Amino acid sequence: MVEDNLKDRTVFGMMWSAVGKVGTLTINFLSNLVLARLLMPEDFDCIGMLAIFLAVSNIFIQGGLGAALIQKKNPTHLDYSTVFYWNLVFAALFYLILFAIAPSVARFYGLPILQPMLRVQSSVLIIQSFAIVQYTQLQKRMDFRSLAIRNMAAAFAGTLIAIPMALRGFGAWSLVASAIIAAVVNVLLLWKMSSWRPTLEFSMVSLKQLFSFGGLMLLSSLAETLYTNLQGLIIGKKFPAGNLGYYMQAKKLEEVPVTGLSSIVNDVTFPAFASLQDDSERLLAGMRRSTKALAFVNFPMMILLIIIALPLITLLYSAKWETSAPYFQILCISGLIYTINTLNTNVIKALGKGKIYFIIQITKRVIGIGLIFAGVRYGIYGLLWAVASVAYITFIINGLVNKKLINYGVFRQLGDVGPCFIVAALAGALTYGLGSVLHIHLYLVMLVQIIVYAALYLLLAKLLKIEGLQTYTDIVTNLIHRKNR
Repeated sequence: MVEDNLKDRTVFGMMWSAVGKVGTLTINFLSNLVLARLLMPEDFDCIGMLAIFLAVSNIFIQGGLGAALIQKKNPTHLDYSTVFYWNLVFAALFYLILFAIAPSVARFYGLPILQPMLRVQSSVLIIQSFAIVQYTQLQKRMDFRSLAIRNMAAAFAGTLIAIPMALRGFGAWSLVASAIIAAVVNVLLLWKMSSWRPTLEFSMVSLKQLFSFGGLMLLSSLAETLYTNLQGLIIGKKFPAGNLGYYMQAKKLEEVPVTGLSSIVNDVTFPAFASLQDDSERLLAGMRRSTKALAFVNFPMMILLIIIALPLITLLYSAKWETSAPYFQILCISGLIYTINTLNTNVIKALGKGKIYFIIQITKRVIGIGLIFAGVRYGIYGLLWAVASVAYITFIINGLVNKKLINYGVFRQLGDVGPCFIVAALAGALTYGLGSVLHIHLYLVMLVQIIVYAALYLLLAKLLKIEGLQTYTDIVTNLIHRKNR
């Protein structure tokens, strides 16, 4: 009975998380389409250059304590209050630090506008610190319906301010204002949705207990954040103006399916796996089902996007952004394996293996940073191919660790996802060949390729009895039965 309840909560949590993520990504995506036509690549350069400073600050503010609260079986009110005040104090501290170093950041990039821009945008850190505990509580309860509503409303509010400002010629400032308004709406909604309120109490004992796991999560997240944002920092500093803007647009488009799906997986599977940390057999079964189901969706999506990259980008953003197309294709190759990597790391976190998680994250990112600096010598494409190769090295490392933890190693995982990849690649090869012989408008070719690819993939999956297809068929069938009861 408990197992059925957890399964239902996980499935419906996944659905509501998907609604929230897809809805939010759609709003942000449509907003970005408009802004990409109103703004120049250099405007997006400015935001991309500041991203690493804000992202690193946010990691220190959270301190890995949100993950620690989720992993802990029964956190107390004192635990939550302690984390709340930690977040608030460190947010104020890092705001002052960023305010002080803003002139140095502007000189580093040679762009004076970055000084006031960083000082204004870093106020988001203080605003967001008021929402971390409420967000963690809703996530721990798997109340993804509330989180979905909050995400979409905040994204919509940011869009309402960004587009009018861009139309009035505010340039990159419209992106700064969007981030601040979205953060304010996010906090207000979370406080309305959650009944929890902090009390005037703080415990060093509680903080130390949470840091035994959360501190390692902090260092791991710091390594991940530095690695992820290092790419933008290098492109913004080393390559001509506009290149970072092209990279950012390619990255944003790739994030719609990849980061969106990975975020859904992370939100749902981490608390679900954490609840199974004492039952290794059920944890392994859940991991295998999730891996097969995600591969069934993610592999064909990435391969199709690689095929239609150029017409898709020119259709969405206009011809001035076509330089982003090959960047986007390389990022999609990395995206093939990204979500499976998320699943693997969630198992390690859910088991409370903070030291192991920390060691492998540091190892992966040291390797990644080394490859990036080696690849950048061959230009921006060398950098991007280095990033893509890191995703597959990460998969191997994750598989070696999970082989020991739950007996789910690299070869067993490849055996589970291999059929999906073969079917997706075969459908992709046939679809690409069809596109190369069609002599019609580029956008019509893209439309034909999408239709043909979807039909071929589903047909082959049905003929070869791919397990992922059956999983989604069962979910839809169960939903129909529930509705008819």
